[in-house]
Amino acid sequence: MNLIEHYVNLRLAYQKYKEEEKIETTTGEISLHLSCTMRNTNILMKKMMELGYLKWMPQKGRGRKSTLLFHLSLLEAATNNVQRLLAEKNFEEAYSYILSIQFSQVIKEKLLHNMHSHFGLKSITHSTGRRDTLKIPQNMKIHTLDPTFVGIVHEAHLVQHIFDTLVRYDRGSKSYIPGIALAWEENNGTEWTFYLRKGVMFHHGRVLQAKDVQYTMERLRTNQKIPYHTLFECVEKVTMIDDITIQFTLNKPNYMFLDVMSSFFSSIIPHDIELDPLKPIGTGPYQVEKNEEHLLVLEAFPHHFQGRPFLDTIEVWHMPNLKEQPDKIEEEVYSVEHDTATYQELGSFFFVFNLNKNGCHHHNKNFRLAIQQIIDPFKLVNELGYPRKYPAYSFRLEQSKQIVNHLQNNLEEAKRLLSLSGYEGQILKVATFDFKEAREDMEWLKMHCQQIGLNIEVSVIQASEIYEKKVLGLYDIIYTGETFEINEELSLYMMYSSDNSVLRMALDSKTKQHIDIELNYLISLDDLNKRSDGFHNIEDWLREEAYIIQTYHTIEEQNYHKALNGIEVSGYGMPDLRSLWVKPDIESSSSYSIYIP
Repeated sequence: MNLIEHYVNLRLAYQKYKEEEKIETTTGEISLHLSCTMRNTNILMKKMMELGYLKWMPQKGRGRKSTLLFHLSLLEAATNNVQRLLAEKNFEEAYSYILSIQFSQVIKEKLLHNMHSHFGLKSITHSTGRRDTLKIPQNMKIHTLDPTFVGIVHEAHLVQHIFDTLVRYDRGSKSYIPGIALAWEENNGTEWTFYLRKGVMFHHGRVLQAKDVQYTMERLRTNQKIPYHTLFECVEKVTMIDDITIQFTLNKPNYMFLDVMSSFFSSIIPHDIELDPLKPIGTGPYQVEKNEEHLLVLEAFPHHFQGRPFLDTIEVWHMPNLKEQPDKIEEEVYSVEHDTATYQELGSFFFVFNLNKNGCHHHNKNFRLAIQQIIDPFKLVNELGYPRKYPAYSFRLEQSKQIVNHLQNNLEEAKRLLSLSGYEGQILKVATFDFKEAREDMEWLKMHCQQIGLNIEVSVIQASEIYEKKVLGLYDIIYTGETFEINEELSLYMMYSSDNSVLRMALDSKTKQHIDIELNYLISLDDLNKRSDGFHNIEDWLREEAYIIQTYHTIEEQNYHKALNGIEVSGYGMPDLRSLWVKPDIESSSSYSIYIP
């Protein structure tokens, strides 16, 4: 234990006394507070005196009291210790320290305030020029940066900056723009030819070639462990025309092939080295410099084919539960110098019935319709509030807003349907994931289930557990959320077709077969509007059969320093780091407490 930590523990033991107030005590009593031997206690007290922390006047003899005076306040001492940990880059240890020690709420808030100020953008001018470093706290741990195996939106967001794809999706025009490929052609939806840029560099210094694209695709279509490998089963052959021309031959027309090739899981990887899931090599604007237990460091790649990004370094710190701290701390940090921006997250929250679980009640349509009757999205949003923004009657917000003849919820109708289903009081087991909104939603659900005599049991599980068949098989209903990319059609395609999708995992083979027939038809359509209608049809059918029950769309509020420019938000609600740049105020500090969740 560091000396300042010993002092904090001692100061806590006598916190009812003020600084410079005489305290009568004994060496033995102090020894107990410090959890030290008498000898070590005398050594520690001497060192604290030398540093000016306190004054200690020991008295010898039985029954004689010694005198103790504190010079350093508890807040000053705790602040010094937190600053020491932050200087050593022990960010999570500093955070845990603040929450674990029995500080008053006022001191905790001030310490957390100081800690927040160490995140954000730091602009420092050296003799070699200015360096801009962005420190981001993140409560989700990064498990992999392999684009084909990412499982959470934070991983996907980072992967999009480490790698590039052949084409990119443009949200404004709902079309595609060049990425690694400068141009492309298609023939009847079954033959797709891509013409690659010259001189695209990988982070390890080699120029990208058509062979790398071929290697990437072969990995995607042949490795069945890859979550989205089914999206590439249509690829029959990959042909290198020359070093910068690659051709894909499909076994059926697929006019969503560009959608698939624009997504992060189609990121191009080098063929000449084995991919390291923690420190992968890509062609993106940022390269992985370091990836340790609690810290990921990305450095700007100066040879990126679309130009060097503005930010020099991005540090992502794993800090569990940081966002669950009191709101007023955040308000104090983000005051006059910050703007609050609100972004609509794409996708929605929903219930899906587990049609693979044995049992009779949730396989009965009347039973499912009864539950549909008690879940009123409008009421849920109004009663529970932020970040719930719009009632969901579709996975897509714009579609939810257009549905005016949505279900009119009725408790008496719910009771009637429940009776018709033959329900006899069995316990309905519901699983959801460990986040604040889901826990609140489950309490709301319990209350409404009680009104019609439906018994439910809610389990909060880790997101990774649901992919285990034995875990999934325990529950009748899964309550989850689906966060979409900016390309909503692609997100729907992935959700309906991938065996890694929670929705598809819950459906039985007959239901999946029905969806697959619809998907095979709509991807053969060379018309975006007709494909979009096809996705509507699948969703309408799932909702009419009450296999799914949607609840709401959420919004995200983020605070940005006014000096930050070029803010473009992805479908995941996070900023595109490629476009960020800073306009410094020459009259103010070169540190900006920009917090990006």
